[in-house]
Amino acid sequence: MRIFTIGETTFDILFRDGNPVGACSGGSAFNSAISLGRCRLPVCLISTFGNDHIGDLSMKFLISNGVNCNLIKRFDGQSRIALAFFDSDNNADYSFYQASKDVFPEYPEPQKNDLILLGSSFAIRDNGRENLLVFLQQAKEAGCIIIYDPNARQSLIEKPEIVTKILQNIALATIVKGSDQDFQNIFGLNDVKSVFTRISESGNKTLVYTKGADGAELFTPDFDFAVKAKETKVISTIGAGDNFSAGIVYGLFNQLDNNLSFENLAQPDWEKIMNYGILFSSEVCGSSENYLSEETAESLRSNLLLL
Repeated sequence: MRIFTIGETTFDILFRDGNPVGACSGGSAFNSAISLGRCRLPVCLISTFGNDHIGDLSMKFLISNGVNCNLIKRFDGQSRIALAFFDSDNNADYSFYQASKDVFPEYPEPQKNDLILLGSSFAIRDNGRENLLVFLQQAKEAGCIIIYDPNARQSLIEKPEIVTKILQNIALATIVKGSDQDFQNIFGLNDVKSVFTRISESGNKTLVYTKGADGAELFTPDFDFAVKAKETKVISTIGAGDNFSAGIVYGLFNQLDNNLSFENLAQPDWEKIMNYGILFSSEVCGSSENYLSEETAESLRSNLLLL
């Protein structure tokens, strides 16, 4: 069983009260990959970044955290940069500076039970979209488990061309995972049952719906339930959603490694999976890093932290 996370790599520069306070490599797929790599899972990042100093920093960090980099495509030019400005509640507002070249990666030959995580703006960009859709279709036909997180940062109600792409991705995904704000931005819907109905119309039957401090809910045709958030002193929300996704992947990997099939996962199995999502995201919210801490990852590897 292999894990692939697909998306942009971005170098984040962090600001509080107008002053830079730190910097780190990031991006949705990157953050998830680092957390899974620290847990020593077989994760490969599919991404692109430049042959510049920032790209070198990103590559070094990935390798040092156990992430397979064989499918990273580097180009001559500048890597993508994001400025993150924290408000008084430690939520971040972003300004993005695109890479100097828009290249797209190469994809592997999918194998049954591969876990594929993708989302954010990478999953809806025009350049390379045909290649991405071909890969996702092949992955679906091969029996891969595809987790799609649209991660919509702004209202898309009046942007039907983007919503159409999101619906195409939903139709190819096994699991749709997103926040209440994501679905408000995409569909103008603010309750989980309406969102589940909407994604079901596109052919998807599993919804992970996150609600920040109010926890999360899982909806399937057979059952639905809620899990509570962990009480956390929030330092940064950057990477919280990415790491909820990483926790879902971690939980799925462990459940499927016990000779279960995705179709046969019962509610108790899903409760464990969802609680890993809660664990990963709350750990990141209580940290200045965008990834699961090495200490928590070590506890998980040593079976000292059980849910």
